[in-house]
Amino acid sequence: MKRFFLLLALSMCVLLLGAQKPYKWKAPKQPKRPKWEAPKPELPEVIDVWRPYGLADNWFVELSGGASISRAENMGGHGLLKVCAPAFDFGLGKSFSPIWSTRLAASYKKQKGWVSPQVLKSMSALVGDGDYNFNMFSVGLDEMFSITDWLCPYSEKRLFNIQLFIGGGFNYSFDYDKKVARWYRYGYPVDDADRVNVYVRGGVNMQCRLSDITDLFVQGAYYWVDDNYNGVRHSSASAFDSFADLMVGVRIHLMDHYGDYRYYKVRRWEATSLRGSESKVSDYLNKEIQEEYQVLENVEKVAFGELMKTRISFYVDRFYVNDYQMENLRIVADFLKKHPDVNLIIKGFSDASAKRESPTMHLAQRRAESVKKALLRYYGVDPSRIDVEFDEQAIAPFPMVGEWIDGVVFQMVER
Repeated sequence: MKRFFLLLALSMCVLLLGAQKPYKWKAPKQPKRPKWEAPKPELPEVIDVWRPYGLADNWFVELSGGASISRAENMGGHGLLKVCAPAFDFGLGKSFSPIWSTRLAASYKKQKGWVSPQVLKSMSALVGDGDYNFNMFSVGLDEMFSITDWLCPYSEKRLFNIQLFIGGGFNYSFDYDKKVARWYRYGYPVDDADRVNVYVRGGVNMQCRLSDITDLFVQGAYYWVDDNYNGVRHSSASAFDSFADLMVGVRIHLMDHYGDYRYYKVRRWEATSLRGSESKVSDYLNKEIQEEYQVLENVEKVAFGELMKTRISFYVDRFYVNDYQMENLRIVADFLKKHPDVNLIIKGFSDASAKRESPTMHLAQRRAESVKKALLRYYGVDPSRIDVEFDEQAIAPFPMVGEWIDGVVFQMVER
């Protein structure tokens, strides 16, 4: 009996185990990886001084088309399509600063004219619907003022810009409809002779940046012209006519001698190449460098076994000490004079192992030796107080900045 119950219990266990679902291995959940994003390019450090620009820099060309809307006498009360005519503009300008520009503007316009309501009623058989067309060519100068760059800090990457402008020039009206001459013969005071008139205009130019080279713009301008530009003179001697333009066009910025298309401030990497080319940049850099040297002189303290804060930089694949670095050598020479108990080990490095420089030029050795030679020759340092070491494989102990490598450092040792 006991055997029977034992067998029954074993059978139940087997049935229960068989009824369980077979175990399936599941891979553990992987943590979500952050989405890869390309590193954002960092702009070079900017000095708050404009690059030196010349007469050939910061020019632009404009091409635009749109409508000219006549506001001369007898045009009131007519629909918009009745007073509009096509217009085309060409502009050549130069920016003297991000805020101020001058533009030479030339344009061709079709213009609309209309007879007076009184004539239209009394001479309808002669004048018909009373409208006539003529052509006009304009040329003049505009002074443009950017209120965006005046109110906000300038950025060459700004998407939108608003310029106000005011200018003046000459209109040449010509090629009137042939029917105007017939009207004149029958007593309507409209003269189809060619004429030149002075104009004054003002307006706004709103730009949207498409690329470094190109802007898309919308421009509105209002003109005040001599009263007879349309062939009809008002009875008042002080009267004048007017018309308005609404244009859409593109502005193309021409390349400057730096290879750019917009205004830029001086970048740190180009500062030394601009030295002396423009007084404001030169004064700024000289003052900054003198302050930097003064700080270096003040922070240099005796600490045997450690490196001086002053170091000598070189261009990539170069080993000569330039004029800019000679001032750093002066600081080193003065430090030795002030501390007769200190000797220096000149340590030369290159970035050959980082594949920035040629590994076959022995730059580390050449740099250390050129620094020693300069200290002895130009600053009269005792050669017994200087030793030279170099390592052609080790990377320079300070990070590379622009095209500069801090290729020589000075270790202080007890004399």
